[in-house]
Amino acid sequence: MSWREKRAVSSRLLISPRNAFVIILVLAFTSLACWTFADPLVAAPDEQAHLIRAYALDHGQLGSPTTPPSKVLENVVVPTSLYYSAIYPICWHMKEQIPATCSAPWPTSSKPATIAIYVDHYPPLYYLFVGTATYVSHEANGIYLMRLISSLMGAIMLALAAYAIARWSKRRSLYLGLYVALVPEAYFLSSSINPSGFEIMTSICVWTLVAIFALEHRDDPPHGLVALLAVVASIDVLIRGLTPLWVALAGLTLIVLAGPRALYEMLKRRRDVQIAAGTVVGATVLALTWIFTQGTLNILPVGAAVPKSDSMFAVIHLVSSYVQGWLREMVGILGWLDTELPSIVYQSWYAIVIAVLVLALVRGNWRERAVVVALSALTVLIPVALVSRQAKILGVVWQGRDSLPLAVGAVIMAIAVCGAPTRRRAQRAAERVSSATRQMIARYTLVGVVAVLGLANLLGFYTNLRRYAVGRYGPRFFFLHHQGWSPPTGQLLTLLVYGVVTTALAGVLMVWPWLSPNPNEA
Repeated sequence: MSWREKRAVSSRLLISPRNAFVIILVLAFTSLACWTFADPLVAAPDEQAHLIRAYALDHGQLGSPTTPPSKVLENVVVPTSLYYSAIYPICWHMKEQIPATCSAPWPTSSKPATIAIYVDHYPPLYYLFVGTATYVSHEANGIYLMRLISSLMGAIMLALAAYAIARWSKRRSLYLGLYVALVPEAYFLSSSINPSGFEIMTSICVWTLVAIFALEHRDDPPHGLVALLAVVASIDVLIRGLTPLWVALAGLTLIVLAGPRALYEMLKRRRDVQIAAGTVVGATVLALTWIFTQGTLNILPVGAAVPKSDSMFAVIHLVSSYVQGWLREMVGILGWLDTELPSIVYQSWYAIVIAVLVLALVRGNWRERAVVVALSALTVLIPVALVSRQAKILGVVWQGRDSLPLAVGAVIMAIAVCGAPTRRRAQRAAERVSSATRQMIARYTLVGVVAVLGLANLLGFYTNLRRYAVGRYGPRFFFLHHQGWSPPTGQLLTLLVYGVVTTALAGVLMVWPWLSPNPNEA
């Protein structure tokens, strides 16, 4: 057996779909677990409300009306140890220069206490899973366990996306799509108790499956791909109030790229496609029923105030001024929007995403270009439209994380388009460059992109930990002297483990596109 044949065999063993799932699951979960412990309890947006909701729902409480009645607030009864989460972080919330050392010890009392929360009308799926941790403990350890369950749920979705690429895709650039989509905000939210993080991770999986289906298997999709897309999309629509909208846009993308007539003919002749479509429609109906009967879209009027006398044009102009901030939040403004990352982190993602979108417009056909442009534009236009409509009543309440389930779709679809074979009209230009040279350029580009994002992710993690340990501008080498607040896993150990795992994940995604065999050869 020649060395090339040996390399092909070892590649098939290393990057088999099962191994891809296991490797990404382990690396992603370990990375998210590091974020879980690197943040003090209730450091994520609305985490105290979400953990109380998870406990209440898993213990049979659907909430009771408040006095006076509210469309948003409902009362639940929880142990004092969880009730405390509503007041615990006051000393350092919104104060990036104050470390978490000012926090008082977490109480252990089981005495029941009544509290009003503003998320009791949210879809229950996410909370049913993370709330199981409260049967083990409702103290600080139980809250960390809830975070770990949330991290595991997100890691499973990333692993399923990697499995799908290894199993059904020739466009190995999609591995890069997963890494570009994993912004610091995604890590931060997925490792906390917040359904927004699980929504983002599930959306990454949905868009990866849509890209594989629409761009590579539109004529005869494998049964497994159809089933997996149906299951993941059905889970996605049940997570948050706006996820049915994002899944509908993913479905519309599939229809545009695969062709409505072709999909209709496939739907008529294939039983598995009929079952898949029925499953997603059924889940969507269930989600919409909950959303509109329970008032999921009702929110507190806590946004930046908008003058009631302003014209709609003035309101739209005002809301549009927040877009730049939302873009930064999509990359990552952590904590309760009180922890900005170094500017190089934002610049790295902006540059890479813009380059990917431009390259997709060069390499794609007219349908692919239209989809990339539309998804990119809607990432901005939908929030502006939704916020402007309610701005005089609620204020400007949107955050960048709310747009991420659609933004990751634009990025993943663009990268999938970039990974397509060279089109005929560009073939002559490509032939002028040797195959070895093209491979070398592509390889170094891939390595460079993953390396830059890997370093940016590590810098984001370090900045987040430093902010809670010694304050945003505290000693840079705090971890060498054990200064300030420390996570349960220790400052230095947490940094080292995250550094190793981030490097391993980056290395895997650098190598896999070149080692992975063609699915048709397996």
